Amino acid sequence: MNDDGTASTPDDEGREDWRGEVPDPERIGHDRSRISDEDWDDLVRQIAEPSATTGDMPAEDVRDALEDTEHWEPEPAEPIGRRTASPTLVLSWAAALGAVVLLLIGVIFFRPLPGWYLLIGLAVGIGGAVGLFFHLPSHRSADGGDGSSV
Repeated sequence: MNDDGTASTPDDEGREDWRGEVPDPERIGHDRSRISDEDWDDLVRQIAEPSATTGDMPAEDVRDALEDTEHWEPEPAEPIGRRTASPTLVLSWAAALGAVVLLLIGVIFFRPLPGWYLLIGLAVGIGGAVGLFFHLPSHRSADGGDGSSV
């Protein structure tokens, strides 16, 4: 209800109130710090245009010219992960981790643990640890750092 007794609609309520509550920086007026829509569109258009001129030669011709003049060929990609590791290093890791799993399974499922089972588990674990020990680096890197690396 309005003050004059007429029914008010949701559109009428508060319409005058929000205009008075707009903060000063948000008010639209003749503010020199604001840019006009035409100037803004022009600025965006200039950014979208390439600033450098493109060459007359297509990219395929540039690639061919590089291959002809400099005998340039892309190098094959290096393999990553376990494919670069030596087979003995992978076998040593498998033995060391496999021995732990083997002994845990034995402790859980075999009571009392048979002597031959324990002997095999310890031999595999010690063999894997010795193999890992021999794969440790024997010299420092050429950069002369403190030896740590990531």
